[in-house]
Amino acid sequence: MSAEAKQKILEFLANWKGSEKGVATAAEIQKGTGLKRQEAAQLLKELEAEGKIVGAGRAAGVYGYKLKT
Repeated sequence: MSAEAKQKILEFLANWKGSEKGVATAAEIQKGTGLKRQEAAQLLKELEAEGKIVGAGRAAGVYGYKLKT
């Protein structure tokens, strides 16, 4: 997958102000970056495996992500 698209996700999360904990859902990331749903999901998995982002819990069946601090 594209390093450019991964960078887009990282920048989105760095600037995300939608929650006080800095957690964004995959849907919010998809909308904010303009990526297709499946592409965003794959890139999020890759970024999490690379240790650049972390899963930030699940609420009402929705998984969130944030930058690793």
